[in-house]
Amino acid sequence: MPKNQREVTTTKHQIGKTTYFVCASPSDQATDSLDRKIRKLIKKDMEQSKIFDKQ
Repeated sequence: MPKNQREVTTTKHQIGKTTYFVCASPSDQATDSLDRKIRKLIKKDMEQSKIFDKQ
């Protein structure tokens, strides 16, 4: 693989009736693990869903 290209990992996470496809590539500057990043993304999505449910 050329230097300027990174390997991309795609994972599927299903929670209830919602399916999340997460694409990730490693970063030399990353501070979060993939697991922590996914949890943060799901939490953010759930918080946004609560806002839209109230409207």
